[in-house]
Amino acid sequence: MKVAKISLRLLLMVLSCMMIYWYVISRLVTIGSVAGTLFFTWVGVNSILWDKIAALVQKIKKHRVGNILYRILCVLAALMFVWIVVILGAMAYFAGRPADENATVVVLGCQVRGTSPSLMLRKRIDAAYEYLVSHPDAPCIVSGGQGSGEMISEAQCMYDNLVSMGIAKERIYREDRSTNTSENLRFSADIIQKNGLNPQMAIVTDGFHEMRAAILAGRLGYECGAVPARTPTYLSANFTTREVLAVTASLLLNR
Repeated sequence: MKVAKISLRLLLMVLSCMMIYWYVISRLVTIGSVAGTLFFTWVGVNSILWDKIAALVQKIKKHRVGNILYRILCVLAALMFVWIVVILGAMAYFAGRPADENATVVVLGCQVRGTSPSLMLRKRIDAAYEYLVSHPDAPCIVSGGQGSGEMISEAQCMYDNLVSMGIAKERIYREDRSTNTSENLRFSADIIQKNGLNPQMAIVTDGFHEMRAAILAGRLGYECGAVPARTPTYLSANFTTREVLAVTASLLLNR
């Protein structure tokens, strides 16, 4: 029993260090990296101070109110764990849903560095290119406004890159007003309606982002499939954690 307890503590310590390192190497400070780092720091501290914390918990449980609070916290922790597992599973499901043949490709924007795409935006451009080449009749909407520090809009950056890769200009529509995912989908839907494009969407974004994009598209009355971009491994923990929080907020606040 003692060996099993020590092994579990060591496992939690190693897991915590690995996850914290995974968040740190992204070199990005987002709600995902902060939340993830704090959580796994807490797990690591608990694994180190296991005996002292267990003794404190036993003292608290001796009091009726403390025992009730302890049980409530355990239930909440269990529900949170189940919720995270369900969301991660759903995210994987939505990322794997194939898009229809010759659907309207909607490429969701990401950061532009000056006039060049960031690494994540480059991956989305590459994914869109592969789909457009294999579906020559599919139109494309590149969606994203101009943010702080960007010399051109995200839509213009994607347009320029796709055209330089050989995609015909006539196939690409630019949506350069949006500032978030909800506006990406809403303004792209306007372009679909105005130009009589195929209402079936093929949403190009990172795999972790496909679920929320599909939810927002569904609220607008559109069906969609996924054309997931390859998220760089060193960024995946950060952005997946952030997306779990974003999906939760979207479902709770219905926006």
